[in-house]
Amino acid sequence: MFPQLCLRGREGRPWRRRKMRDSRYLSVATALLTLVALKAYIEWTAEQEERYPTPHTAGWPSSSITPLQSSDASSPAFVFQHFNVSLQGLRQSIPRAKAYWNEKQYKNFRALEEGSAANASWNQCSSSDAAEQAGKIKNFGSYSELYKNFILYGDCRNFSLLINQPDKCADAKNGTFLLLAIKSLPRNFAARQAVRDTWGQEGESGGLAVRTVFLLGTAQGRYGPRLQHLVYFESRSFGDILMWDFEDTFFNLTLKDNLFLSWTLDHCQDVRFILKGDDDVFINTPKVLDYLSSLDASKPLYTGQVMANASPFRVQRSKYYVPESFYVGPYPAYAGGGGYIFSGPLARSLHLISQHVAFYPIDDVYTGLCFQALGITPEAHAGFMTFDIAEKDRADPCVHSKLLLVHRRSPQQTLHLWKQIVNPNFKC
Repeated sequence: MFPQLCLRGREGRPWRRRKMRDSRYLSVATALLTLVALKAYIEWTAEQEERYPTPHTAGWPSSSITPLQSSDASSPAFVFQHFNVSLQGLRQSIPRAKAYWNEKQYKNFRALEEGSAANASWNQCSSSDAAEQAGKIKNFGSYSELYKNFILYGDCRNFSLLINQPDKCADAKNGTFLLLAIKSLPRNFAARQAVRDTWGQEGESGGLAVRTVFLLGTAQGRYGPRLQHLVYFESRSFGDILMWDFEDTFFNLTLKDNLFLSWTLDHCQDVRFILKGDDDVFINTPKVLDYLSSLDASKPLYTGQVMANASPFRVQRSKYYVPESFYVGPYPAYAGGGGYIFSGPLARSLHLISQHVAFYPIDDVYTGLCFQALGITPEAHAGFMTFDIAEKDRADPCVHSKLLLVHRRSPQQTLHLWKQIVNPNFKC
């Protein structure tokens, strides 16, 4: 019936070429249709915002919060003064060991003692030096590609900011009270839109200014699609994207955090509090604002669901696997990376100390290391549930209304829960 399927040699080649050409045309057509559909969706969403403008407090119940008075001090009571003194707690917790990260960090300690901070590894991005260090790891060949790249390029910290929002915090009358800094991937369009439509809405609640930025790299993985043009269009529509020119992988989340701190110092210096979270968390923003407004702003804050007495995973199939030849020792107490809050004025101190703490491939552990170096202990808060809640409560709005943050929820679940919680007639 289909004799061409049985063709051999020269007679079969034209058919195969036509088949391959038709397949390429179909792939291109599918991609174009996807782009057109996404563009239409974003334009429709923006049009809805223009036709049916949302008040600044829309989606949030009215609040009786009295804004805290701005402080004249550029930092809270904690003052970052002496690197050597601040780093003592970190130094005492890290054992001297023949492990890559341990040796690298002790090299930083020695540089500080000798007054040669400029020679610390953070200021160097040399592939030859990194390759030399990698050669000293006895089982480097068995490392995953992610680990190899982290070691070879882990000292590279300067990457171009492709999409910026330099005026994000400029229009807040009394300064930005809460900055929601949400880690996302280029492809997570639906997750970002769900955040915008719910707990990530920007505006003023009880006089407290809330601003939102999404933190992105470029392609995900060597073979990931490059979605910059779509993200550019999204940014023009919503003005909340920060995108840097680095590969957006799990081990580069530490880099993403560091670049965000630099951006904050340049464009949002007066922010009172920063909530770092993933784009698949559900945040009860009004409850977060109530909580933060009750605090003494002069005291440094680092809070979330605290992991204490943690240690590296040695199971190779785990996402959090750490080889013994890479790191030896316990982890500091740290707040789970799904979502945590810290005082905005600490951004400068964190950025300074990070220049002397070697990058670690797990971002929330690295943040814990930096806070430990600053002498700040994380405060556990029962309202943060970064490992989710009981199955029977996952769809219960009453349970979510009592929490600050839950990880993780789909865009559909987020929209459904938010609609119920902000309903004026909502009762538990």
